[in-house]
Amino acid sequence: MLTKTRSALLLASLALLPAPAFAACAINNAPTVPDGATAAPTEMNQAQDAVKAYIVETQEFLSCLEAEAKGNFTPEITARYNEATSRMSTLAMQLNSQLRSFKSRG
Repeated sequence: MLTKTRSALLLASLALLPAPAFAACAINNAPTVPDGATAAPTEMNQAQDAVKAYIVETQEFLSCLEAEAKGNFTPEITARYNEATSRMSTLAMQLNSQLRSFKSRG
């Protein structure tokens, strides 16, 4: 019985400990980019605005990770950082490609 009580107290005290600080750094899913060959002008404008906002959000996310890491980038933080950077870059390339397609329609 004493062991169960100690286990319960230990679990309760662990629940009160803060989660890793980088857990506070969050980012939304990337917006979708419409097909430039068929998208309406308003769709392309909205996509451009959404991508710009997402890039700002991603940059804030990266700054958050840097601040939370305080120079001690763990493999998990590094993976999150690199994945977000890659997603941001890929999204920008997708948008640029679809904008070229959209503009080529005349």
